[in-house]
Amino acid sequence: MTRIPYWNISYGILIDAFALVAVIVFARGVYGHWQRIKKGKLRLRPVRDLPGQIGPIFVYALVTKGILGSKLYKKFFTGLAHGFLFWGMILLGIGTTLVVLNVLFGLPIFAGGFNRWFMSFGLDLAGLAALAGLIFFFLRRMFPPQRLITPRERAGFVAQIGLLLAVIVTGFIVEGIRIKATGPDPYAFVGNILAGWLPANLAAHRLFWWGHGLLCMAFIAYIPYSPMMHILLVPANTALADPMPGSKMGVMDFSSFDNEESEEIPTLGCASLADFTQKRLLDYDACLWCGRCHEVCPAASTQKPLSPKGVMLTLAERLTNGEFEDTEVIDAIGEDAIFACTTCTACMEACPACINQPKTILKFRQNLVMEQSRIPELMGKAMTSLEQRAHPFFGTGSGPKEWCKDLDVPIFAQGETEYLLWIGCSVTYEERAQKIARAMVHILDAAGVSYGILEESRCTGDPAKQMGNEFMFSELAQTNIEEFNDLGVQKIITLCPHCYNSFTRHYPPLGGDYTVIPHAVFIDRLISQGKIAPRDNGQSIVYHDPCYLGRRNRIFEAPRQVVRRLGRLVEMPRHGAESFCCGGGGGNYWAEEVGERINQNRSREALDTGAERIATACPFCLLMLTDGTKKFTEEQKAFDIAELVAERL
Repeated sequence: MTRIPYWNISYGILIDAFALVAVIVFARGVYGHWQRIKKGKLRLRPVRDLPGQIGPIFVYALVTKGILGSKLYKKFFTGLAHGFLFWGMILLGIGTTLVVLNVLFGLPIFAGGFNRWFMSFGLDLAGLAALAGLIFFFLRRMFPPQRLITPRERAGFVAQIGLLLAVIVTGFIVEGIRIKATGPDPYAFVGNILAGWLPANLAAHRLFWWGHGLLCMAFIAYIPYSPMMHILLVPANTALADPMPGSKMGVMDFSSFDNEESEEIPTLGCASLADFTQKRLLDYDACLWCGRCHEVCPAASTQKPLSPKGVMLTLAERLTNGEFEDTEVIDAIGEDAIFACTTCTACMEACPACINQPKTILKFRQNLVMEQSRIPELMGKAMTSLEQRAHPFFGTGSGPKEWCKDLDVPIFAQGETEYLLWIGCSVTYEERAQKIARAMVHILDAAGVSYGILEESRCTGDPAKQMGNEFMFSELAQTNIEEFNDLGVQKIITLCPHCYNSFTRHYPPLGGDYTVIPHAVFIDRLISQGKIAPRDNGQSIVYHDPCYLGRRNRIFEAPRQVVRRLGRLVEMPRHGAESFCCGGGGGNYWAEEVGERINQNRSREALDTGAERIATACPFCLLMLTDGTKKFTEEQKAFDIAELVAERL
């Protein structure tokens, strides 16, 4: 028989009136979230399209990451359960809307193939999928992995899961009793099974029908006041997130400090929620408390006081409570935690909501350093060295010309030299890293490349920026830019991914726009062009991805191509975008570690592959891994790619 909407229900249209009330309560709750978010500085706006991208990238991010939840599937079963629940509820919502349209306008949905395949089979399948997803999440909450409960679990999810379970179960019961009373519906396979178990009790049908409807309305009304609000906040946050990889710290504008008309002195960094932008506040509101960031954080993984999840939930709770002027939030998070961040962005890579955890942490770090003059002792010494000597390697026994002793290295000549070989501070002043520069000079000479160095080596300013001193970074960067422009520098080869990141991300806004090439990419290019031909000796080589080259700038394949030319490439379990940090980023090269040493954790993982050598493409990674492997072997295992290539020319 043809299905009759609101069968056995008197005044069923009243449920639509209840729906209107639910929508009003829902809208009021959503408006409350917006009222809190809009108190941030700078308005929310989509990021401009990137060169080479087709169409609005914020729409692409909204659909792929926000709606389809592509990043959720990095944990396959969780992603699958989420997909079952999300799409099941979407289809059930569409079906309910069609029923209302049928009642109000006579939309013919209960006839023909559409009724059989969508209204009967499709909606039963959708309900079953949603039920499967709910059972998975219920069990996950009953037996949670450590990441969900560290530092603490978010309240409210179990209540929402229970409410949704009640909605699905009562819906199936209503369908089963209806089919029992009116006759089989061949395509409603779940309803037909239940009809065999349930009595044709019309009073029970009415009770469950109204219960089902009111539960649906309660769920809708409760969404903005529960963790389920993420179904709106996460798509919005992913759409508005900067699509460029890395934490996108930008460059601080100090012009406002010279504004004599302004009575209020701007805050350096951020000391409270009121100092953050609307996008950062949206980050905190959208956080799922899922703990994926905590799970991959090198600091959290090695018993440091930092938990990216802990930072986010601390700020989320203050946002919910309206504590915008609370300047004690830094102390609530902890100074040690804020300086433990290695800025590796593994948390960002793992986050399904596209939250920028490192930017928040570094904003607090800026406030501690520039506003409050609070910094760990060793980092403070590195900062003093930067200020006095233009490099952070205090106590070094190497002079600025030590690395090129006995080498005939050309000086960059304006109008004659094609590439500036940027040596940088770590390669200049750390004895182990000096071999990278010597190897690169050998490679460039062998390939006949037109290159030169500056007469005086100095730092890009990256350590100052990552440790929170934006003033010092700006001064060092401006000095470099002025010299580059005077010399007519247009192309730069970097030996350090931190230098590459600074030149490509932070120098252009200050007026320094150059073609910058990491040395691993340049070496790969020279090999591909046949300008050098290193020998393959068959050794097994495991490659460690530097965070500032890999995750932050998506350069994964070129270094691996070089390694494949030298021997057999071996991968660690954590590699590529999911690589584990060496521990030296964010100024933590100059830090006293508590807990397990990050470089030893990573070194053990590399050595466990059984590879004969460890290759990397970053002087800080080389220094950290060289030190880390000493705990396990006396043999030198870690090498820069340039060293391995030069050795086999």
